[in-house]
Amino acid sequence: MKGPRGALFFVLGLVIVATGRSLGNGFTFDDVPIILENAQVHAFSPPWVYAGQSYWPPADLGDAYRPWTVWWFAIQWAVAGGAPWLFHLVNLALTVAVAALVYCMALELLPAAGAVAAAALFAVHPVHVEATGNVVGQAELWMTLFSVAAVLVYLRARQRGALGGPMKWTLAGLTVLASASKEQGIVLPGLLGLIELAVFPGHPWRTRIRDVGGTFGLLALAVVLFLIGRWTVLGDLGGGPPAAGLEGLGLAARAQVMGPMVFDWLRLLVWPAALSAQYSPPAYGGPVDFPRALVGGMIAVGAAVVGWRARRRAPLVTLGLGWLGLTLLPVSNLLFPTGVLIAERTLLLPSVGVVLVAGYGFEPFKRTWAVGVALALVVGLGAIRSFSRQAVWRDGPTLFAQTILDQPGGYRGYFILGRELVRGQQSDRAAEMFRRAANLYDRDPRVFEDWGQILRVKNQCAQAVPIFERGVKAAPTGTIARSRLFECLMHERRFQTAAEVARAGIALGSTEFSPNLVRAERALATGTVTPQT
Repeated sequence: MKGPRGALFFVLGLVIVATGRSLGNGFTFDDVPIILENAQVHAFSPPWVYAGQSYWPPADLGDAYRPWTVWWFAIQWAVAGGAPWLFHLVNLALTVAVAALVYCMALELLPAAGAVAAAALFAVHPVHVEATGNVVGQAELWMTLFSVAAVLVYLRARQRGALGGPMKWTLAGLTVLASASKEQGIVLPGLLGLIELAVFPGHPWRTRIRDVGGTFGLLALAVVLFLIGRWTVLGDLGGGPPAAGLEGLGLAARAQVMGPMVFDWLRLLVWPAALSAQYSPPAYGGPVDFPRALVGGMIAVGAAVVGWRARRRAPLVTLGLGWLGLTLLPVSNLLFPTGVLIAERTLLLPSVGVVLVAGYGFEPFKRTWAVGVALALVVGLGAIRSFSRQAVWRDGPTLFAQTILDQPGGYRGYFILGRELVRGQQSDRAAEMFRRAANLYDRDPRVFEDWGQILRVKNQCAQAVPIFERGVKAAPTGTIARSRLFECLMHERRFQTAAEVARAGIALGSTEFSPNLVRAERALATGTVTPQT
């Protein structure tokens, strides 16, 4: 290693300072359904068993295929008996390993000072906290680990010339592992292509194809096989149920929604002072802000132009900007809608491109004391912010209460806090949170399903009926709000209306409402409510 003595330990020390506090965290948010309540994690099996299962438990909405990550969850559950400390210890170990690999990769691309600057910024970046402080962030950490490892392997092997057979299979294996950790890993062949074009620009195309063409063909095959596996298990290649604000939108409409979020990506990657566990309507993904969407699109296009024009004089800028764009593409909601508008955890891999550009920019000024002081200040502030933010992910009540403070204009904070309060049997407070969520955004049927159910279990169906009706309006083809509405109408002896609700469900293709229609019609004829069977 050509870096200054002790630099690697300095970088890893920064990781411990910024991330070590997470060892005191428990299971929070998505950790609960994916780990704490997930039978497939609790029953340890060989790895190929998880290749035939969804990442999300069947009872939960979600569409992801991450067999490597789930297998490791099962290992940790078996070893620690379900205690969260081991999961967080693995998160910390993975974060240390990723930071070490980023430093080693930067040393292959930058002079020593720039490499240290890039790795130090990566080690303390506050946008990483969601991936490092929340157990399910292991998906991001594994994916980034395999991706950066593959880039490092490629760099070192390519410097020696053509890639031999063992190297091809190593890179193909890392591609499969990155993709099986989290779907964002399918961009790895693209990252290696960027390395080939930006770092080794002088090779004639005929020579280049001879030296690496077979390797990239094998990488493409690895991606195809992964996608076939996903299709076989889940039945699709997309991102599952779309995030609130993206329902039913085509490519052009999604681009208009996501355009303003270019500003948020830039803020989170460059100066992440303000963080949030949720980005939801109406604060995000609400009515389209055309001027901001246009400017956001222009910034994206401008970054692409800068990257292209810099390819000869500043290839590291080309590499960094290309890395950023390529790794953001799967989570940008442009190719297909995903389950989130913005999620800070998805910026772990893109941030590598940002710190590479920062390291390149630092190098010419490394002997300027003011620039050195500024870098030290930024690294220090990043470490402090990451350290303080880790505590937010300690447990559900802490996270959800903080989410409302972080993002008071988004409905999701109130919704998830309401669900947590239901778990804690604080139904009155939960109902108030659902009411606030519904006032902000009325297109998520789950808000009305959960809110109305609180009243229904208290035998307050008269108050629950209009709430369930709003849920049916938000998702006419859904069945939960409609079923609960039907039962409340029957409880209130509004048999004619209950029959109409059942008929509407049948007309929309929900044949399971046929027995309900029979019950309602029988009640109309006899005046007697038939018990639900």
